[in-house]
Amino acid sequence: MAMDPNNSNIVYCGTGEANTSTDSYAGFGLLKSTNKGETWALSGLENSRHIGAITVHPMNSNLIYTAAAGGLYSKGPDRGVYKSTDAGATWQKVFFMNDSTSAIDVIVDHTDLNIVYAAMFERLRGPSFRHAAGVSSGVFKSTNAGLNWVRLTTGLPVPAANIGRICLAVAPSNANIVYALYRKTNNPSSYSHDNVFEGFYRSTNKGGTWTKMPDGILPGEFSNFGWYFGLIKVDPVNPDIVYCGDIDIYKTINGGTSWINITNSYSGTFDQQHPDQHTLWINPAATNKFVNGNDGGLFTSSDGGSSWLKSYDLPLSQTYASTIDYLLPQRKYTGTQDNGTVGTKTGLTMDWELFYGGDGFYCLVDYSNSNVMYAEYQNGGIGRSTNGGNSYVGIQNGLDLSRTNWSSPYTMDLLNPSVLYFGSYKLHKTTNRGTNWTAISPDLTRGPGNGRLGTITCISTAPKADSLRVIYVGTDDWKVSVSTNTGASWTDITGSLPQRYVTDVVCDKRNPAIAYVTLSGYNLDLNNTHIFRTTNYGAVWTNISSNMPNVPVNSFIIDYNRDGLLYAGCDVGVFYSTNTGASWQVLGTGLPNSAVFDINYHQPTKKLVAGTHGRSMFEIDLSTLISVENITSHTAKEYKLHQNYPNPFNPSTTVKFEIPKSGNVKIAIYDINGRLVSELLNKQLTTGQYEIEWNASRISSGIYFYRIESGSFNEVKKMSLVK
Repeated sequence: MAMDPNNSNIVYCGTGEANTSTDSYAGFGLLKSTNKGETWALSGLENSRHIGAITVHPMNSNLIYTAAAGGLYSKGPDRGVYKSTDAGATWQKVFFMNDSTSAIDVIVDHTDLNIVYAAMFERLRGPSFRHAAGVSSGVFKSTNAGLNWVRLTTGLPVPAANIGRICLAVAPSNANIVYALYRKTNNPSSYSHDNVFEGFYRSTNKGGTWTKMPDGILPGEFSNFGWYFGLIKVDPVNPDIVYCGDIDIYKTINGGTSWINITNSYSGTFDQQHPDQHTLWINPAATNKFVNGNDGGLFTSSDGGSSWLKSYDLPLSQTYASTIDYLLPQRKYTGTQDNGTVGTKTGLTMDWELFYGGDGFYCLVDYSNSNVMYAEYQNGGIGRSTNGGNSYVGIQNGLDLSRTNWSSPYTMDLLNPSVLYFGSYKLHKTTNRGTNWTAISPDLTRGPGNGRLGTITCISTAPKADSLRVIYVGTDDWKVSVSTNTGASWTDITGSLPQRYVTDVVCDKRNPAIAYVTLSGYNLDLNNTHIFRTTNYGAVWTNISSNMPNVPVNSFIIDYNRDGLLYAGCDVGVFYSTNTGASWQVLGTGLPNSAVFDINYHQPTKKLVAGTHGRSMFEIDLSTLISVENITSHTAKEYKLHQNYPNPFNPSTTVKFEIPKSGNVKIAIYDINGRLVSELLNKQLTTGQYEIEWNASRISSGIYFYRIESGSFNEVKKMSLVK
């Protein structure tokens, strides 16, 4: 982001994350606000995909430079340094190296309209590799407002295959002083480049010559994933005070001769500071006051970094997977990037707490006992709690974790909560809530790949009439398999499915021959059809993407309250279909413009939650989508609740009722102990005769009671579910 230094009402925002991580999401260009962010308008560069930096020249607010990183997972011409001379109305590409070299940083000499510096970064990703270094990486300078550029070499590293990400800064109080922070890879020929500290450089003559400053503590403090960081900031008043960011923020008061760590994120709690530093604002009127953005959120300091205060009211979580407590649906939990597994036991927005550490991923609550909970950190670090999340024990005994997904999936059996299934590259099963695990499959992927490729990404199970289980498994190397005998044998059912990352697989609990697969071509820069359906255990797949937008689909749900009702969480929100995928439409309003990684649905209360990438979690009431059919146009003479039919039933039954006057009608299902099982209806109806269907495919056999309430009328009847 950048603010016009001459008009604080004007703000520019570059969309698309320029860091080279797996989920660095692409954007759609540059946004501009003229009212301090109240409203925004697109200001060009629609094909830039990822924007690394924006600079508005202090001497001329119409003069703007933007560093466009271009596509992360594909080569292309839409990268380089762009220039606008009319405050973003039009743009001209003024520096381009090649189709795989990004402009990652751009700065200007605030005393000279003609001097511009750019950091170029050779980078490209694929499903199985990360290229984050190369001979094209380097520092370049223009002395004629971007018309011509020269590589700066005197005192800087020579062009080489190991040069990684670079970030730049000009001292606000002395434009002669320029700083450059270099990173490098130790393994230029590796399929996955690291980026470690290479050197910190200082120029006192506007980049003419450079001096490499002493390394000091920096090599030991910096991470090996420096492609993730671009923070360098010079004090507004003192040109010798500089701040650099990596896992922590490091400060020098002597131009880089020595450094100290001012965040020390691993020495305290993450409420005091958090690792992975991305941005720092220094108050020019009081240079000991900071605002710091990192993977933990927003932190402020009023004493130069000696202490920090976290801001708690910003909904910025990057969520991966969520769950709703079936018995206590106000309790919701989600795994988040860098901030562990968090949850609320009250359902209140400001009442979330940490339950499990690390990067948070899949989480589950036992549907028969809310005290039994499961959570995990990256690469399969699964744990179990038996006291409602107060403490956890690791439950990895028997798991083969030699090849795992960053977000390793697991799921709970629908009829026996002691049985869980966990995926690495094999599928594992436990019958004692994770105390011991046993592999029940061979390698279900296409074999060991580079990096984390070749791992299970999603699992879905359903019971069969013969007490066996149908299990579907999807992988990151575009393979789908099914077992119809609880893992005794497996069949590759990939068939005609496109070769893309399998994000979700969901089988119909009423008929497990029916299943849905969702796909993502994000790591291939493919945006084609993404939802497929089978009715015969994967023998044939049908594309049901229909009018869905051409973006990755990440999560999928079948709503058993109504036939044909489906939900899909994708990179541009949540969509639903009422006709088994023949057509799709946007679900509800109020969801931010963010990728939705996970959707989770509580069937009894008809509440759906969506976990987003960077905008936290949202909830919507879907009771209005569950149809109640008016079966006659005649006015009813009296209130009446009919006996359900069929009865006994399995798994669906119909409830018929009559109301003689308009009003709110509530119909709910209760178990034999009086606990709410499902709320079928709670809405305003006009006079008439109605019927509504209840699908109990996820409910155990037994006696249940259904109750109608409307005005002063209420009545209860009994029904019998026999499976």
